[in-house]
Amino acid sequence: MARRIVWALLAVTAMTATGRAATVRTTNFVVETARQDDAEEFARLAEQYRKQKAMEWLGREMPNWREPCHLRISVTRDGAGGATTFDFNGREVFQEMHIEGQRERLKNSVLPHEVTHTVFAHHFRQPVPRWADEGGSVYSEDEIERTRHDKLVVQVLNSGRGIQLKALFRMKEYPRDVMTLYAQGYSVSKYLIERADRPTFLNFVASGMQKGWDAAANEFYGFKNVDDLESTWIDHLKKVARGEVDEVATNSRRGPPSGADNKLVVFDSSPPARPVFDPPPAARGSAPADRDGERFGGDIGWNRPRARLSEPVPSEGTRTSGMPAVRPPAAILLPPEPAPTR
Repeated sequence: MARRIVWALLAVTAMTATGRAATVRTTNFVVETARQDDAEEFARLAEQYRKQKAMEWLGREMPNWREPCHLRISVTRDGAGGATTFDFNGREVFQEMHIEGQRERLKNSVLPHEVTHTVFAHHFRQPVPRWADEGGSVYSEDEIERTRHDKLVVQVLNSGRGIQLKALFRMKEYPRDVMTLYAQGYSVSKYLIERADRPTFLNFVASGMQKGWDAAANEFYGFKNVDDLESTWIDHLKKVARGEVDEVATNSRRGPPSGADNKLVVFDSSPPARPVFDPPPAARGSAPADRDGERFGGDIGWNRPRARLSEPVPSEGTRTSGMPAVRPPAAILLPPEPAPTR
């Protein structure tokens, strides 16, 4: 019997059970929610996003799942969030999904985010590094959410809460400051995707898991190592903030399905150490790290003076000498955003 591995993506926002539910079944989903019209619409959107996100990321549709994904939907007036639980059983991947929040945010951001997790699970057939899994899934959301994370990563780096990429890439669990992982994971994913394309990004992630991240950065993007990638990424963010370069244009991103409502909605989710950010971005499928994951989440970064491992992490394939390490700067200061032109 194949070893069973359960990979859970848990929501920061509290989940509430639905009452008497309407159920709609499609080829790949069993959708359960309170209203019949919602069940029918979300069932259609789930199948539509499943096809769309697979085409965007893989260039082809996924085969029908052996068992449909049970999708529970709780439409509320509160913060939006989602949870997808995966069971990797050999070559088969089984999943369950629960999304909760305001209807339009669920349709335009949460659902495509969670469906992207299923595309990654199908492609890799194993747990995906948290930064790439969440970063790529945020990249699949609408422009409202991507813009929020663009702003959030500047706040994270300027406040000194950033995590060195050599540590971020190695994370298997969520850190205590979960929004830092979301912001940096999205920003780095976006930078790499728009530097090349989605297939190159997926190949980079696969190679990084197998061969190491320094080798993958060199093979797929021409960087010397992860430190070089990090330096170039931060330099790009500085240039964007100063208005010296435009964001990389790409045809690989597509908007939400026709008829989607893009109105601005203020979220009310409360992840750990949420920065002051109005409106705050929503966390999709996140949870604090367990004990094995905490040592990366809280102890490695650019501004961790009280941490046990506050020094920079050595590059892959190198050994730490007895010489004292040079401490990194307290923060990566980016210039303020340029004033909008009128």
